[in-house]
Amino acid sequence: MVDIVLEPNVRRRRGREPLSGKKKAAALFRVWHGVRELIEQAERLGDSELVHFLAVTQLLVEERATTVTSGVAAFEHVDTSLPN
Repeated sequence: MVDIVLEPNVRRRRGREPLSGKKKAAALFRVWHGVRELIEQAERLGDSELVHFLAVTQLLVEERATTVTSGVAAFEHVDTSLPN
């Protein structure tokens, strides 16, 4: 019979403090550029489904960055009840 001994995790991570607005915007900017590079690679591969997925992701990152930098939700003042 094998005994499994679990030792308590002595080293624990401290809770991270939330990023300031400026640092969050900078992080989102880096993410946006990373997604842009992935879109370019997917286009070179000819994978239209992946390009679409990444484009939607890019729009979501843009929306979040807009909300962080302006303090107003991206579509707060737009009537989204009716289709185009």
